[in-house]
Amino acid sequence: MGEIRKLVNVSEFEKFVDIVANAYPGILANTPQEKQKFKEFLMNKQHDDPAVDFFGLFRDQQLIAGMRIHYYEMNLFSKKAEIGGVGLVAVDLLHKKERAAKELIEQFFQMFKEKGVNIVALYPFRPDFYKKMGFGYGSSIYQYFLEPSSFPKGPTKEHLFYTKEEDLELLKASYKRFVESNHGMFYKTEYEWQALFKNAENRIVAFRKNNKIQGYIVFTFRKQSETNFMLNKLVIKEWIYETPEALVELSTFLNSQADQVHRIEWNTQDEAVRFLVDDARNGSTELIPSVYHPSATSGIGLMYRIIDVKGFIQQISHRKLLSPDLKVKLTVTDSFFPNNQGELVLQVKDGLLEVIENADVQVEVKIDIAELSSLLMGVISLKQLYMFSKIEISDSTYLETLNSIFSSFNKPICMTAF
Repeated sequence: MGEIRKLVNVSEFEKFVDIVANAYPGILANTPQEKQKFKEFLMNKQHDDPAVDFFGLFRDQQLIAGMRIHYYEMNLFSKKAEIGGVGLVAVDLLHKKERAAKELIEQFFQMFKEKGVNIVALYPFRPDFYKKMGFGYGSSIYQYFLEPSSFPKGPTKEHLFYTKEEDLELLKASYKRFVESNHGMFYKTEYEWQALFKNAENRIVAFRKNNKIQGYIVFTFRKQSETNFMLNKLVIKEWIYETPEALVELSTFLNSQADQVHRIEWNTQDEAVRFLVDDARNGSTELIPSVYHPSATSGIGLMYRIIDVKGFIQQISHRKLLSPDLKVKLTVTDSFFPNNQGELVLQVKDGLLEVIENADVQVEVKIDIAELSSLLMGVISLKQLYMFSKIEISDSTYLETLNSIFSSFNKPICMTAF
């Protein structure tokens, strides 16, 4: 065991950068110039962004591991809720297999539980590693490579314009409305908004009507060939749309790039893109048996982790359920964070879910915290978990009723990278 605390001085950040350079050689070159630049970036970020802190694990006064902590807010089933994030978890090469990462994540959980936060999230370097710590899968991402001409072509682009920094408040308002209408979305921090305009690669085209931005695309260009400078792809980094009209005009903009752009790369959690575009194929000439054309490549990424089951269930108790009255005993296994495991009695009464004291129950459900985190966030249905033998139900005749209690019509989406 060691001491985990916030990094406070130059020498500590220098050591952390050394650790990161060895832990993630693919993202940070091990040169004095690159490490100096990265150190300044980290220190400035902690100083300028109140939503980010860097913590280190010290043993015998020596820094052996560290992590980046995020303090976010999200849309949790139409309610604003706090959520903790962690990233850049890095351990000194000489101290691997010494449970340093475990100590960091335990402290991360405890830190947010003491703040009254019930759920945390991360992007895993290895999903299986973090699943053992109780993280459950979030929604998948779909990476499309689409021809510009496949996007719908509307009658006009008259409401589109290039945004500038003076349009920031209108952009913020549009993004906020989008967040408030989509479960799982994170609110942007002020630092993230400023970074959007500081990145010289970013182009932002927005739809404005009645002095309101109702959608926008953040994009950049990437070359697709080392020898043909005319072969480029357009990379969509963020696409927000509030109305069908905004979506059509922004799609028309993409459609009109066919003379310059070979393919448009779009990473999205929207499973219905094939209904928007004329051709969702990715350009491959292969077939998937029997006759399925390759389209999007899917990936797993963001993972959720409930650190206070009772608190989280109380937090989502505002949802109106289409379920008959029922009393359920919920038994949760959480071997990594034992204070979080145990039994709860839940009651559905008049369509509302609540935690009650001991009472006679009609059915018992047993589940691990990783699967419960995905279930309660709406990523997967209870029926699917039951079919996969990831959940135990004492009386399967209650399966449909339990599914209506714990499942959600809307899967979470998240566009925030951290």
